[in-house]
Amino acid sequence: MISMTLNENNKYLVTYLVALFTLSLCLWFTSINFQTFNYIVLGFCWSFTIHAPSLRERLELKKYKFSLLRFIFGVDNFLSSISQKFYLKILLRSVPPMIFSGLCFLISLEGVFIASLLGSIYFELIFHRERIIRLIKYRREGL
Repeated sequence: MISMTLNENNKYLVTYLVALFTLSLCLWFTSINFQTFNYIVLGFCWSFTIHAPSLRERLELKKYKFSLLRFIFGVDNFLSSISQKFYLKILLRSVPPMIFSGLCFLISLEGVFIASLLGSIYFELIFHRERIIRLIKYRREGL
């Protein structure tokens, strides 16, 4: 029997790309506009990139000092440091994809650009699934 182990980066990629595929498959059979579908996927992919484990370390290198991606990571760090509340932090991290989607909306004038919030929140729910499950169990036990 062949055993296959994945390192942290590969587990991250497999877990969240399967989640993206599942999201895409579910949305494909709905009656949403294709541009709205793209905004949802953009919100998911934005958060997917921000949370990538190896990318943060790589962006600390000196050659990426003035890159756009490093700027995006800086904005994300700033927004997540504004609040210590878990749910507010997730909502604040969803603002940059909505801004970018809004700019895309100004060009195309199609779709619902706020839908990127759904993709971003979907990613955050999967990324923080263990913490959310613990919060739900804790609240249920407290009742």
